[in-house]
Amino acid sequence: MNILIVDNTSPFSIDIVNYVKDLGYTFDYKKYYEIDLDSISRKKYSHIILSGRRENKKEINIINSKITQQCLRNDVSLLGICYGAEIISLTLGGTLGRLQYHLQDTISIRIFQPNSFLPDNQFLKVYESHGFFISKVPPSFETIAESDYCEHEIVKHKNKNIIGTQFHPEKSDKDGYLIFSQFLKNDNTTLSYDNKSFI
Repeated sequence: MNILIVDNTSPFSIDIVNYVKDLGYTFDYKKYYEIDLDSISRKKYSHIILSGRRENKKEINIINSKITQQCLRNDVSLLGICYGAEIISLTLGGTLGRLQYHLQDTISIRIFQPNSFLPDNQFLKVYESHGFFISKVPPSFETIAESDYCEHEIVKHKNKNIIGTQFHPEKSDKDGYLIFSQFLKNDNTTLSYDNKSFI
Protein backbone atom coordinates (compact mmCIF):
# COMPACT_ATOMS: atom_id res chain seq x y z
CA MET A 1 0.00 0.00 0.00
CA ASN A 2 1.29 3.44 -0.97
CA ILE A 3 -0.45 6.46 0.57
CA LEU A 4 -0.23 10.12 -0.47
CA ILE A 5 -1.41 12.97 1.77
CA VAL A 6 -2.02 16.20 -0.16
CA ASP A 7 -1.71 19.38 1.89
CA ASN A 8 -3.99 22.08 0.48
CA THR A 9 -2.86 24.68 3.06
CA SER A 10 -5.13 23.32 5.79
CA PRO A 11 -4.02 24.10 9.36
CA PHE A 12 -5.16 20.55 10.17
CA SER A 13 -2.87 18.77 7.70
CA ILE A 14 -0.48 17.83 10.49
CA ASP A 15 -3.38 16.10 12.24
CA ILE A 16 -4.01 13.97 9.15
CA VAL A 17 -0.34 13.02 9.21
CA ASN A 18 -0.55 12.07 12.88
CA TYR A 19 -3.76 10.04 12.51
CA VAL A 20 -2.42 8.02 9.59
CA LYS A 21 0.88 7.52 11.41
CA ASP A 22 -0.96 6.39 14.56
CA LEU A 23 -2.76 3.76 12.50
CA GLY A 24 0.62 2.29 11.56
CA TYR A 25 0.86 3.37 7.94
CA THR A 26 3.77 4.93 6.07
CA PHE A 27 3.00 7.62 3.51
CA ASP A 28 4.23 10.45 1.32
CA TYR A 29 3.28 13.99 2.32
CA LYS A 30 3.27 16.71 -0.34
CA LYS A 31 2.03 20.26 -0.74
CA TYR A 32 -0.51 20.67 -3.54
CA TYR A 33 2.05 22.38 -5.78
CA GLU A 34 4.46 19.45 -5.42
CA ILE A 35 2.08 16.86 -6.88
CA ASP A 36 3.25 14.84 -9.88
CA LEU A 37 0.09 13.84 -11.72
CA ASP A 38 1.98 11.22 -13.72
CA SER A 39 2.66 9.36 -10.48
CA ILE A 40 -1.10 8.95 -10.07
CA SER A 41 -1.67 7.80 -13.64
CA ARG A 42 1.16 5.28 -13.15
CA LYS A 43 -0.67 4.11 -10.00
CA LYS A 44 2.27 4.84 -7.73
CA TYR A 45 -0.27 5.41 -4.95
CA SER A 46 -3.08 3.12 -3.87
CA HIS A 47 -4.72 5.70 -1.57
CA ILE A 48 -4.75 9.51 -1.71
CA ILE A 49 -6.07 11.89 0.96
CA LEU A 50 -6.99 15.48 0.08
CA SER A 51 -6.87 17.89 3.02
CA GLY A 52 -9.08 20.90 3.56
CA ARG A 53 -7.76 24.33 2.64
CA ARG A 54 -7.28 27.74 4.17
CA GLU A 55 -6.41 29.73 1.04
CA ASN A 56 -8.85 30.16 -1.83
CA LYS A 57 -6.52 29.78 -4.80
CA LYS A 58 -7.39 28.79 -8.35
CA GLU A 59 -4.23 26.67 -8.52
CA ILE A 60 -5.43 24.54 -5.60
CA ASN A 61 -8.74 23.87 -7.34
CA ILE A 62 -7.04 22.94 -10.62
CA ILE A 63 -4.60 20.43 -9.14
CA ASN A 64 -7.20 18.80 -6.86
CA SER A 65 -9.66 18.49 -9.73
CA LYS A 66 -6.98 16.77 -11.81
CA ILE A 67 -6.11 14.46 -8.93
CA THR A 68 -9.80 13.52 -8.65
CA GLN A 69 -10.05 12.76 -12.36
CA GLN A 70 -6.88 10.68 -12.30
CA CYS A 71 -8.05 8.69 -9.28
CA LEU A 72 -11.39 7.95 -10.92
CA ARG A 73 -9.74 6.96 -14.19
CA ASN A 74 -7.03 4.79 -12.63
CA ASP A 75 -8.99 3.17 -9.77
CA VAL A 76 -7.00 4.90 -7.03
CA SER A 77 -8.76 5.19 -3.66
CA LEU A 78 -9.49 8.81 -2.73
CA LEU A 79 -10.60 10.50 0.51
CA GLY A 80 -11.53 14.19 0.37
CA ILE A 81 -11.82 16.10 3.64
CA CYS A 82 -14.03 19.23 3.83
CA TYR A 83 -12.72 21.22 0.85
CA GLY A 84 -11.41 17.92 -0.51
CA ALA A 85 -14.94 16.50 -0.51
CA GLU A 86 -16.27 19.67 -2.12
CA ILE A 87 -13.76 19.65 -4.99
CA ILE A 88 -14.41 15.95 -5.64
CA SER A 89 -18.14 16.71 -5.87
CA LEU A 90 -17.65 19.73 -8.11
CA THR A 91 -15.26 17.90 -10.40
CA LEU A 92 -17.58 14.95 -10.90
CA GLY A 93 -20.82 16.87 -11.45
CA GLY A 94 -22.09 17.97 -8.04
CA THR A 95 -22.80 21.48 -6.78
CA LEU A 96 -21.94 23.56 -3.72
CA GLY A 97 -23.84 26.03 -1.57
CA ARG A 98 -22.71 28.64 0.94
CA LEU A 99 -23.74 28.52 4.59
CA GLN A 100 -25.17 31.67 6.16
CA TYR A 101 -22.38 31.47 8.73
CA HIS A 102 -19.11 29.60 9.19
CA LEU A 103 -19.93 26.34 10.96
CA GLN A 104 -17.31 25.48 13.57
CA ASP A 105 -18.42 22.93 16.14
CA THR A 106 -18.43 19.28 17.17
CA ILE A 107 -21.72 17.77 16.03
CA SER A 108 -23.46 14.43 15.68
CA ILE A 109 -23.95 12.86 12.26
CA ARG A 110 -26.10 9.86 11.39
CA ILE A 111 -25.13 7.13 8.96
CA PHE A 112 -28.51 6.29 7.47
CA GLN A 113 -27.74 4.61 4.15
CA PRO A 114 -26.63 0.95 3.96
CA ASN A 115 -23.25 1.00 2.25
CA SER A 116 -19.87 -0.72 1.91
CA PHE A 117 -17.95 1.91 3.92
CA LEU A 118 -19.65 2.17 7.32
CA PRO A 119 -22.59 0.32 8.91
CA ASP A 120 -25.84 2.27 8.89
CA ASN A 121 -27.80 3.43 11.93
CA GLN A 122 -24.62 4.63 13.62
CA PHE A 123 -24.06 8.08 15.11
CA LEU A 124 -20.60 9.67 14.99
CA LYS A 125 -19.26 12.74 16.79
CA VAL A 126 -17.29 14.84 14.32
CA TYR A 127 -15.70 18.27 14.06
CA GLU A 128 -16.96 20.72 11.44
CA SER A 129 -15.25 23.88 10.19
CA HIS A 130 -16.52 25.15 6.84
CA GLY A 131 -18.46 27.89 5.10
CA PHE A 132 -19.47 25.94 1.98
CA PHE A 133 -21.34 22.65 1.71
CA ILE A 134 -22.18 20.02 -0.86
CA SER A 135 -25.67 20.90 -2.06
CA LYS A 136 -25.98 18.22 -4.75
CA VAL A 137 -23.94 15.03 -5.07
CA PRO A 138 -22.55 13.84 -8.42
CA PRO A 139 -24.70 11.32 -10.33
CA SER A 140 -22.30 8.46 -9.56
CA PHE A 141 -22.33 9.18 -5.80
CA GLU A 142 -24.59 8.47 -2.87
CA THR A 143 -25.02 10.18 0.49
CA ILE A 144 -24.54 7.87 3.46
CA ALA A 145 -24.52 10.32 6.40
CA GLU A 146 -26.37 13.50 7.31
CA SER A 147 -26.67 16.00 10.16
CA ASP A 148 -28.95 18.80 11.27
CA TYR A 149 -26.58 21.20 9.51
CA CYS A 150 -25.65 19.44 6.28
CA GLU A 151 -27.60 17.00 4.15
CA HIS A 152 -24.45 15.40 2.72
CA GLU A 153 -21.97 14.77 5.57
CA ILE A 154 -20.40 11.69 3.98
CA VAL A 155 -20.65 11.00 0.26
CA LYS A 156 -19.18 8.04 -1.59
CA HIS A 157 -18.89 6.75 -5.11
CA LYS A 158 -21.35 3.93 -5.70
CA ASN A 159 -18.74 1.55 -7.10
CA LYS A 160 -15.31 2.89 -6.10
CA ASN A 161 -13.44 3.67 -2.89
CA ILE A 162 -13.86 7.42 -3.36
CA ILE A 163 -15.16 9.11 -0.20
CA GLY A 164 -15.88 12.70 0.80
CA THR A 165 -16.43 13.97 4.35
CA GLN A 166 -17.86 17.43 4.89
CA PHE A 167 -16.34 17.34 8.38
CA HIS A 168 -12.74 16.93 9.58
CA PRO A 169 -12.08 13.34 10.72
CA GLU A 170 -8.54 14.40 11.68
CA LYS A 171 -10.10 16.53 14.46
CA SER A 172 -12.77 14.00 15.48
CA ASP A 173 -11.01 11.73 17.97
CA LYS A 174 -11.98 8.03 17.87
CA ASP A 175 -14.67 8.49 15.23
CA GLY A 176 -12.10 10.23 13.07
CA TYR A 177 -9.75 7.26 13.43
CA LEU A 178 -12.64 5.07 12.30
CA ILE A 179 -13.03 7.04 9.06
CA PHE A 180 -9.32 6.83 8.21
CA SER A 181 -9.12 3.17 9.19
CA GLN A 182 -12.08 2.16 7.04
CA PHE A 183 -10.83 4.16 4.06
CA LEU A 184 -7.28 2.82 4.21
CA LYS A 185 -8.19 -0.82 4.67
CA ASN A 186 -10.39 -0.75 1.56
CA ASP A 187 -9.47 -0.40 -2.07
CA ASN A 188 -11.39 -0.55 -5.34
CA THR A 189 -11.47 -4.35 -5.31
CA THR A 190 -12.54 -4.88 -1.69
CA LEU A 191 -15.23 -2.62 -0.27
CA SER A 192 -16.45 -3.74 3.14
CA TYR A 193 -16.55 -2.68 6.75
CA ASP A 194 -15.21 -4.57 9.72
CA ASN A 195 -17.65 -4.87 12.61
CA LYS A 196 -14.70 -5.27 14.98
CA SER A 197 -13.98 -1.59 14.40
CA PHE A 198 -17.09 -0.74 16.40
CA ILE A 199 -16.45 -2.87 19.48
